[in-house]
Order: sequence, then C-alpha cells, then structure tokens
Amino acid sequence: MKAELKECLGYIFFKNPVLVLGLVLGHLAAGDINLQNAAALSVTFLFITVPVMLFAATVGKKIPSGFNVVFYALVSAAMLFPAYYICKSFSATIFDSAGIYPALLAVSTVPIVYSSKIAEKQGVAKALFGGVCITLGFALTAAVLGAAREFLSSGSLWGFKITEAAYPAANLPFWGFILLGFMAAILNWVKDIIRKSGEKSEEESA
Repeated sequence: MKAELKECLGYIFFKNPVLVLGLVLGHLAAGDINLQNAAALSVTFLFITVPVMLFAATVGKKIPSGFNVVFYALVSAAMLFPAYYICKSFSATIFDSAGIYPALLAVSTVPIVYSSKIAEKQGVAKALFGGVCITLGFALTAAVLGAAREFLSSGSLWGFKITEAAYPAANLPFWGFILLGFMAAILNWVKDIIRKSGEKSEEESA
C-alpha cells in the first residue's frame, strides 16, 4: 500500500503531466480561466485518459504498430460524449463555457503518450491506477490555476464574489503561461528540498 501511494504521489507531483512533462500547457493557459472551466477540463481529462489507458492495456499490443495512435485518438474522442453529460449533470453550461479546449484535450498528446508509452506495457489494474493518479495531477494543477485566475480577474471563486479587486488581464493566455511557470518553479523547488533531505538522511544513516 505504501509503494502504491508513493507511486501515485509521483504521478501527481514529480511526474505531473502539465508542470513536469509539459503536456497540454496551451490548453490550460488558454482555457482554464476559472474553477468551472477547471472542473470541465478535469472531468474531460479523466474520461479521455483512463478509458484509453485501459484500452491500451487490454488490446493495445494486438494493434499493428502505427495504427494504435489512430485507435487511441478515436476512443478518446468518443469519450467526450459521457464527459459532456457528466458535466451537464452538475452545471448546464459548464462544459460549453470551457470552449473548444475539452475537445482539444481528446486529440492532444495526453491519451497517446500515456497509452503508448505506459499503459501498453502494464496490466489492466496498473493502467487504471496510473490513469486515476495522472488525472489527479492534472486536476490539481487545473484547480489551482483556475482558482488563481478567476480570483485575479474578477475577485470571485466558482462565481461567488469575494472581493471587488479585479485584474481582467489574468484571463489572457499570456498570464496562464506565466502562472504555470511559477507553479512549475515552486514544484521544482519542493522537489529539490525533498531530494536534499533524502540525501542528508542517507549521509546521517551511513
């Protein structure tokens, strides 16, 4: 259990799909401007990542080389429909407010990279576990970024007004990239502290 938790935390933080691997940066920088959009993007990410990884783990090896990418893209695109209806169940407009970015996630590098590089080499349970943990990493990044931009741009969170202070420019993609850069730098700083702490512990034990 401890090993699984460590592996999951690794996917969430130290192998974060956005802040570490640099995947779908543009999608979040342009589309993740509030918590509602963050929720819609995270639900979409879950529905395109986990099923495609399960598909890759079960039949990926049987698909001729070169065609697997096409199949993964088709499966992820098909999963946009359940993602849309799940989002509508808790907000009628939340999926639409995110614009084209949930749909762009389905044809991004995310389902292809994780499915072809990881899931094809794993069993079903491992692929499911990895997909959920990767989604948690994406969702945490999206939530922090969306909350920060919504608060800066309109002084609200999930549409509820908190303060009158507002900086509308925070909704621009430029600011999305800036904030993601700061988040990546903070994560690297934390990783460096953990690494140095581990090295210090090894030296003391020796």
